[in-house]
Amino acid sequence: MATEAALAAVLARIDAGRVRALTVAAVDVYSPTYAEEPATEVFARSLEQHGLSVTRQAVANPQGTAPRHNLLVRIGPEPLGLLLVGHVDTIASGPGAMAFHRAQVAGDVLTGLGSADMKGGCAAQVEAFLALAASGIALQRGVGLALVVGEEEYGDGSAALPVEFTAPLCLVGEPTSLEPCISHFGYAECHLTASGTRAHAALSGGGGSAIHAMLTWLLAVLDGMPGSDPAGIIAANARLIRGGDTLFVVADSCDALLDLHWAPGVDPAEVLRRIENSREAAQWGHPACQLASETLFQAAAFANSEDDPRLAPLRAAFQQQDRDWQAGVFPSHSDAGLFVDRGSMTIVCGPGALSAAHAPGESVALSEVEAAARLYASVAVLACGATRDPAAR
Repeated sequence: MATEAALAAVLARIDAGRVRALTVAAVDVYSPTYAEEPATEVFARSLEQHGLSVTRQAVANPQGTAPRHNLLVRIGPEPLGLLLVGHVDTIASGPGAMAFHRAQVAGDVLTGLGSADMKGGCAAQVEAFLALAASGIALQRGVGLALVVGEEEYGDGSAALPVEFTAPLCLVGEPTSLEPCISHFGYAECHLTASGTRAHAALSGGGGSAIHAMLTWLLAVLDGMPGSDPAGIIAANARLIRGGDTLFVVADSCDALLDLHWAPGVDPAEVLRRIENSREAAQWGHPACQLASETLFQAAAFANSEDDPRLAPLRAAFQQQDRDWQAGVFPSHSDAGLFVDRGSMTIVCGPGALSAAHAPGESVALSEVEAAARLYASVAVLACGATRDPAAR
């Protein structure tokens, strides 16, 4: 009965207007990686205005002198039983339709950079914490909240979290349309380079064009992975290609950034072997050029068992919120693997769709953000328990 009463007490404190206003306020500020402080302060003010103690953990800024901080909050006794994780940074503003604009609300839909990825998820996590604190329930174990910087690059915010800020259950609020993703793709970022021989543009048939060699290599990679892989277990994306000159010459240099994602169960060494095999084939066709690749970043895939007892509070929360339990796989990269490495059962589940992230017109349904707050609050109570009926105080 104590748990049922605690759930009712916490959920009664979820404020739909408050979580919606917080989401809009967070999206209304520009906070790309390495310049996250405007969004960090929006969330910090909300937490502090409602009486919660916030720790600002400084994170180094390799791009300049602007301050950067993770926000750390705890409720309840040690040790932590649950950790909620969100990232406050977004990708940088881009040209045209990808440019940053102030938040726009039309009915239930909030449009703006970072609305889905993942300021909506952060706002839902904050609202769950505010409801927990206001309810007055006594938890058996603590709940932690980490709003981190740097996820859109290499996860330096999550990597900097104190070792003791871990829990047996970790919930990362990346956009999944509130599908519980208990498994996660792996990821690698590769830098490809080609060097050739500069010559008059009319002599491009000499085989020394670095651009031609790079295109041959990239096409072999791109055509050999997603298109020929009907299961969709490996995806390759050429994010950037640079090279050539404005002069009337054959390009003597070209480089590219390549994103690779693979499903759990795929050997990452095999993925990288495909890059090397494609390189060798392109090199054979362009003997006057030199091709090389470097892996700049790599994160492992993981797959949790649906039978793991640590999933029980999440399943119960879905049932409590009348949501179907359909465990899925997160097909992108996130900070989740860092928490798996620390021994946490890590699940990715948040409001918004991944298809909306990093895309023109990024948006999230505000009703889904509110639903996420209710789900997170339910998980917290069910994972960390209540020692007494709050009505009996």
